[in-house]
Amino acid sequence: MSARSVLLERGIILLLPVMLGALVMNSAYFLTLLTFILINGAIAMGTCFCMGRAGQITLAQSGFVAIGAYVAMLLTLRFGMPAGIGVVSAVIVSGLVGFALSLPIMKLKGHYLGLVTLAFSLVVAEVATHWTSVTNGASGLYGIKMPSIPFLELNPRYEFLLMLTVYWFAVYVVADNLIRSRYGRAMQALKYSEWGAQSSGIDITRVKTEVFAISAAMMGGAGAFYAYFIQYIGPESFTLELSITVIAMCILGGMTDIRGALVGSALVSVMNEPLRAYPQVQPLVYALIIIVMIIFLPKGIVPSLVGTFANRRKRRRLAGAATDAT
Repeated sequence: MSARSVLLERGIILLLPVMLGALVMNSAYFLTLLTFILINGAIAMGTCFCMGRAGQITLAQSGFVAIGAYVAMLLTLRFGMPAGIGVVSAVIVSGLVGFALSLPIMKLKGHYLGLVTLAFSLVVAEVATHWTSVTNGASGLYGIKMPSIPFLELNPRYEFLLMLTVYWFAVYVVADNLIRSRYGRAMQALKYSEWGAQSSGIDITRVKTEVFAISAAMMGGAGAFYAYFIQYIGPESFTLELSITVIAMCILGGMTDIRGALVGSALVSVMNEPLRAYPQVQPLVYALIIIVMIIFLPKGIVPSLVGTFANRRKRRRLAGAATDAT
């Protein structure tokens, strides 16, 4: 893809939530839905970066989102820090925890790695429940105002959406640049063969730890925005269902393409609205999505569409070359 095409694609991705938000500025419902799409999109991009590109299975999404949310909420609630510092701190702390988590589990692969990261999420939930002096236990934390942009006098929810869009787009650009770089090729080599990557001179220990740290930082920042938007967080906000939902988004959109996280998060977030009335059915629906996609469209929506269009262009070129030859 040429540099001009990349810039055009990124421009469209950046302007899309801004324009959609402007169209529905007077509707609290649609602004809320757009906000959750972007928050889920940032978490899904972190998941695709770790699982889809580097092949490191993780179920730690709810844990890292919870860490980011609690860090941001505590800084603002207890110390009066502005939202910007809260988000940056959430990104840094979550990234450091992801780095620390990756060190003892470096040699684990596949389902064993997934089970350890699942256990990490459960531990974070238990800490949030029982460390009452810091997290306020099951009662949760509340009492902050939704951040806004000082020099604008628009709908506060739309102003929040604009701030969230900046973070969401920054996550996309960082992930996309890393994937397109030499570092992205090292991640791909790690995914398909650790032995082959190591024999090629790639420091797989460094790549693994960095991938976990970067993906955790992305999720932690999304958790901070979640806390500022909902203005309440508790242990029940960060259950295993969140991790399963995010994985369903990635599988639906395409685990190996960072754009698939954006498409999957939009589809699942919209689909989730009518399912709110039936909470017992939600896990079943997400499980069915995962099963159906793995069977009938294993690459996901975005990679499949990209492959289809690429094959069509290739056939047209070959047909044109054959016509010119005759």
